[in-house]
Amino acid sequence: MAAGYPAAQQAPADPHAQMQHASAAPAAHANTQAAGAISITAQTIPSQVSFATPFDIRFELAHEPGYVTEINKESLPQDFELTAQKTEKLSPGTAAYQLTFVPFTLGASTFTAVTFELKEQAGGKTLAQAGSEPQIIDVQPVQYFKDPNLRDIRPPYIPSSWLVWLLCLAALGLIAYFLRRFYQDTRAKKMELQQTRDDRPADVIALSKIEALLQSGLWEKAQYKMFYIELGEILREYFWRRFQQDVSSDTSIELLRRARKTPQLAPLLTPLRDYLNSSDLVKFAKVTPSQDAMQKDVGTVREIVRETSPKELTKEGR
Repeated sequence: MAAGYPAAQQAPADPHAQMQHASAAPAAHANTQAAGAISITAQTIPSQVSFATPFDIRFELAHEPGYVTEINKESLPQDFELTAQKTEKLSPGTAAYQLTFVPFTLGASTFTAVTFELKEQAGGKTLAQAGSEPQIIDVQPVQYFKDPNLRDIRPPYIPSSWLVWLLCLAALGLIAYFLRRFYQDTRAKKMELQQTRDDRPADVIALSKIEALLQSGLWEKAQYKMFYIELGEILREYFWRRFQQDVSSDTSIELLRRARKTPQLAPLLTPLRDYLNSSDLVKFAKVTPSQDAMQKDVGTVREIVRETSPKELTKEGR
């Protein structure tokens, strides 16, 4: 632990409950903070979690009363996806954050330092920052059966050599087929875009299609799923025209990973994540969106298009 952190407590026996604890500072510590000061008095981070399984992390802060605290979203670790956040005000000078993450990488991953900021209530000016201790987390594969006594009811079947070769050839044939389909689909998409001969900038095309979608009547006819499918296609086509990235078959998580590697999209990761979550709920969970939610999601797509467009092209196209 860094200076100012008490010694870690003994971890529990359960490997999924092994935690790194830091004892909370005395209650008087929050009242003796220097003006504009903030510190992390305790953090609870598991040392072992399961792949794609949510787990909780807790931070306790002490700060000068009369100010507000916020998480610096840019400091969140990239190997873990933040899915939920709960903030609890313990006293005028102390607060607790419970964050829920989902790991998407196997093996030892570093849960990098999370930065908390102390800000003025009016104006939001940042006065001070405090960073947590990095922690190595071992991400284990999901185990469906934990009983070591499980065994096969019959000996394993070993196929003959000719059958093995036949299966290998069939697998290679399937791989070749899907690679060919991927190449043909990509080439067809390129030719389709070239045949349209739409020489307008990518942002102008996307914004005009958004306006056409709003005038299509899909929302008024309560065809919410189709509305969000069309909105997603507009964004994915914009990625193709603007960044030459074919994201037509990407899942929401894959699209976010691409966005992290694209410098123009880095400042827009949070609104992009919120939009993708909202869109997935409508398309796959059949959630009925509200008018305000729809306007927010449309506004997010507009913001992504406008903020990532070359300024000179944006001015000419509007």
